[in-house]
Parts: sequence; C-alpha cells; structure tokens
Amino acid sequence: MTARRLFLRLGAAALLLGAAAAEPLTADLLPPALLEGCEAQAAPLARAAPPIAAAARALDNLGVFAADEFEGVRIGFCALQAAGGPVATASCAGGVILLDEKYARPDQALTLRATLAHEMAHHFQHRNKRKAFGEGYCGSARYGAEKPALEAAADAFGEAVAELFVLGRPVEIVNACTAPVLVYVEAADPVAVRGTAPAFLKVAAGAAATAPEGALSGAIRYYARTAPGAAPAFVWREKTGPHARFVEGRSIRLKEARLKAPGRETGAFRLRLRCP
Repeated sequence: MTARRLFLRLGAAALLLGAAAAEPLTADLLPPALLEGCEAQAAPLARAAPPIAAAARALDNLGVFAADEFEGVRIGFCALQAAGGPVATASCAGGVILLDEKYARPDQALTLRATLAHEMAHHFQHRNKRKAFGEGYCGSARYGAEKPALEAAADAFGEAVAELFVLGRPVEIVNACTAPVLVYVEAADPVAVRGTAPAFLKVAAGAAATAPEGALSGAIRYYARTAPGAAPAFVWREKTGPHARFVEGRSIRLKEARLKAPGRETGAFRLRLRCP
C-alpha cells in the first residue's frame, strides 16, 4: 500500500470515528420517550429528510445499496448524543434507523453516507438473523452474545464504504477482443476534479486495465477503437452524441454507459469491450 493510499484509507476510517467509537449509553438505555418520539417521526425513504435522501442516493449511485433495498426501513434524525447516546442506531425488530441530528448539517454529508451504510448493514444483519432464528431473536440471549461480532462486521463494512467515497470505485476496462484497444473513459461523477490532460489507455487483447480516476457512480462516458493495424478495425463511439472531446490530437465523441458493481463495498465498475 502506498503512503498516499494509506493516508486516504486512514482519512476514510476517520469518517466513521463517531460511528465506531464507544458511547456512554447504548440506545436501549436512552429514555424510552425520546426513542418513541424519534421513531414515530422516522419516515420511509420517499419522505425522509433531504440529507438522508441524498445520502441514500449516493449509496445507490456507488452500488452499495440500491434504492429498493431501503424499502421497509424508516429513517430519521434524533437528538441521540444530546441524551448521552450513540451517533446512530438500528432497531433489531422495528426496521427503524435513527441518526444523530448533527448529521443533518451540510458539512456532515460524507460521514452521514458512511454512517447510513453502517446502519443499513445492521438492518440486513437483523433481518437475516430473524429469518434464521425466528422473530424472537432480537430479545434472545443469542442476540446479546452475537452483538460484538455484528458490530465489528458493520464497522468494517462502513469503513470500506467510507474509503470508496474518498477514493472512488475503480473503473476497469476489460478487452474481450483479439486485438489491443485504445480507450478514453471518464466518470460522469469523478471522485475529484480532473487535473491531467486526457489520454488514451491501451489495453492488450484479453487483458484489463484500470482507468486513472475513481467514480462515485456507474455512469461513465467513453470512446474506444482497436489499435492501428488491427483488422478488422472497430470503433465504440456516439457519432452525434453531445460529449465531444479532444484527446491526443484526435476529436472524438463519447458513448454513455451505466456500469454495475460486483459487490457492495468491493470490486470495480466494469466496462467490457467486445468486438463483433
């Protein structure tokens, strides 16, 4: 791991510092009236507060949780820390996620995304455990014994998602042709402002390469052509598309594509090029 990547990884982990740190009180020890009031105000994603809706969209775009996976979950803000509690909590049986009210601030947007991912991991943990052991699981000794392992898994998941938001998900180009290809690809939602001159990436026949910039969504634009001398020659482009670029002395027009990620917190967006 390079020093730069280690620095960014540590920065991503820091996004979850509040979510992962030990708190004076667990959610079950907070005043019942507080939790009941907050849970009553928690809403399905379609009616959730704008910062929560934005965080869920970001997770959907990045391929972590699809929009339909939030169905059956109610999410809301709550004064958890002011009451001495945690920064977030997911009820085991109720399908409710509560996030501390500080996450409503614009400067907390990145941390909110990672924290929501952490709590959604708990939501799926709870759902799967109830399916395996029955609806009484949440009040069982088994749940109490398994809590540390569930928390550790959600921590690791949330940290990995935070790192994706810092570095972007890689975009991988797979060349399924029998000739090398030259590819220019750009993310519609790059992880950072582009600072280098656009250039073609050469991908050998049957090989794969990673684009120079990470992406915050699977929406990409690209142009590709078989390398000079290849027969037959083939070009991937949108002749009349609106996205024109000038790359290495060549005027090109880009195709649009939306790529999928193979895993929630792992794997690259993959563009596969096939020759006819």
